Amino acid sequence: MDIVLNFFKEIAVFYNEVAIYLILGFLVAAVLHVFFPETIIKKHLGKDSFMSVFKATLFGIPIPICSCGVIPVATSLKNSGASKGSTVSFLITTPQVGADSFMITYSLLGWFFGIFRIVSSFVTGILAGIFVNIFGKDDHGTLLPMAGPVAKEETMAQRFNGILSYVEYELLGSIANALMVGFLIAGLIAVFVPDGFFEMYMGSDFLSMMIMLVIGIPMYVCASASTPIAASLIMKGMSPGAALVFLLTGPATNAIGIAAITKVIGKKSTLIYLVVISLTALAFGYILNLMTRDMGFSHLMLHDHGALIPMWLKIAGSVLLTAMLAWYYGDILLYRRYVKSKKTKGHDNMAQTITLNVSGMNCMHCQNSVKKAVETVEGTSNVTVDLAEKTVVFDIVQHALVEKVRSAIVFAGFTVENA
Repeated sequence: MDIVLNFFKEIAVFYNEVAIYLILGFLVAAVLHVFFPETIIKKHLGKDSFMSVFKATLFGIPIPICSCGVIPVATSLKNSGASKGSTVSFLITTPQVGADSFMITYSLLGWFFGIFRIVSSFVTGILAGIFVNIFGKDDHGTLLPMAGPVAKEETMAQRFNGILSYVEYELLGSIANALMVGFLIAGLIAVFVPDGFFEMYMGSDFLSMMIMLVIGIPMYVCASASTPIAASLIMKGMSPGAALVFLLTGPATNAIGIAAITKVIGKKSTLIYLVVISLTALAFGYILNLMTRDMGFSHLMLHDHGALIPMWLKIAGSVLLTAMLAWYYGDILLYRRYVKSKKTKGHDNMAQTITLNVSGMNCMHCQNSVKKAVETVEGTSNVTVDLAEKTVVFDIVQHALVEKVRSAIVFAGFTVENA
């Protein structure tokens, strides 16, 4: 019984520490969403130049998209003419760190670790983009359409009015499941892993970093969800450098994502992508260990949380985050019932109801991207996307328009399995 109580106590501590910072991160991301739409990003990523790689890295860092959701976004960017190097830079930096994950890192590991994480991600994205532009020019992925249906650009007022929906579904919805798993794993580590375990069994900094590298590359974990896990590992004696390796490789790579990335940028470019991520993660992990252990910077990884944000505000943040999660999960259950009722009752009797199977949808960001893609085709209506069943259902006035819908979905970075 004591173990169970300690387990939930540790989860509550992590949750209460993170909640208010996560909400603040969502607000920052929402502001970026209003003032920097995807159309602006696409305009700056077209040339095989250092500047396009730099811009892609800079755009990618604050945007909070997970490693599954970033693949169709990057594919869409490449469809719009983005260079291969800038596509790779965006693929790396976007899932590695975002406004929300930086705030969580700050809350659990301090400002020094948070800034170091951003710098590491920035350098990784720059190097990977440059090397891909130099050595991956003759490497070809899947042939992609060079033009596609143009979505109606939302006005700033429309994006502002959609902030609440964007925060609830695209931001929170993208990480909700992984975040809950991250808290559970952090709680398990805190309760069942003895203090000093990693110092005892993985005394070598290099060995612990290599182990985290091997674990992080094939594992799927989002940047926000991985941070409580990393914090709990550090508390149990793991070196900060090894934790950083996990935070850089886990969000940016996973077994399924690597296969999808290979189709977009080719085998050679994917190999460059993986090598650069691995080597820079190990290098920055070593530098972080050197600075925190041998150069006396370890105190910068701690700060007085209580003095920064009072306990009542943390509790308020926890209550608000809990309410948001409850709304999200409750709405998802109702939405799935709605989709199923649509399928059984049919749509507009004057139109044809079409169902397409779409692969590549893994999160709420993907779901909204597919919905927007279908809605760009004039003549479609009543569009509903079922993330669980990987389907999109819509009414259409002419069956000939189905091919345009298919092209719109493909152009957005997904695969239509039937049309």
